[in-house]
Amino acid sequence: MLAHGYPWADDSKSDDYLIGYATEAVQRWTAFAAAHQAIVLAPAFGGQTFPGYRELAGGVGEFVNHLVDETAREHGLPGRFALHGHSAGGQFAGRYLVTHPGRLTDVILSAPSAFPAPDPTPWPHGMTGAPNPPGWLAAATEVPVTVLVGDRDTDPRPPEPGQQGTTRAERAMAWVAAMHRYARAAGQAPTVHLVAPSGLDHDEAAMALPAQAILARQWVPGWSGR
Repeated sequence: MLAHGYPWADDSKSDDYLIGYATEAVQRWTAFAAAHQAIVLAPAFGGQTFPGYRELAGGVGEFVNHLVDETAREHGLPGRFALHGHSAGGQFAGRYLVTHPGRLTDVILSAPSAFPAPDPTPWPHGMTGAPNPPGWLAAATEVPVTVLVGDRDTDPRPPEPGQQGTTRAERAMAWVAAMHRYARAAGQAPTVHLVAPSGLDHDEAAMALPAQAILARQWVPGWSGR
């Protein structure tokens, strides 16, 4: 599943525009899907239906579960899936990861500017009040997670609760380190990794290429990605 970015802070784009944006995201992944016998789902997040999707608000998690389950039943496939989210979509993907880790085979968080930290910060920025508390440890130790951020993605970001660092790159490094500490404190090995492609900034289309390369190394034919 693809969770697209949302580069319009003023919510100025129409639902039709967002559908077109999601369609462009699918087009970047069609060759990958054909090569690996994958089904690509790309909901048009944001807009009137799910304006708070990056915070996992408004029932978007349940909507994703239903969409995956319906697709799996239609094609006779298991219900686990790989999730790729860029920017605002990466914020959604990170929060879906810690609340629904058992549904995921692989996750790529592509340059989000905020992560759900394994600390007492209130949800959606941290663990306090978050759904499925055991999911955090599973997310840190059972799901292969790649945090993908270009080495030129260095624009300052606005302050946000629970976020360490002022750029996406700094926050990515801090979150990966925090998830490693969380896993090791429980006596388990972390499955969260950081990849920083050289020469890339925050461009969604360009960042899709290393994401596809990461998944291609893990993929075998079939829905589950494993």
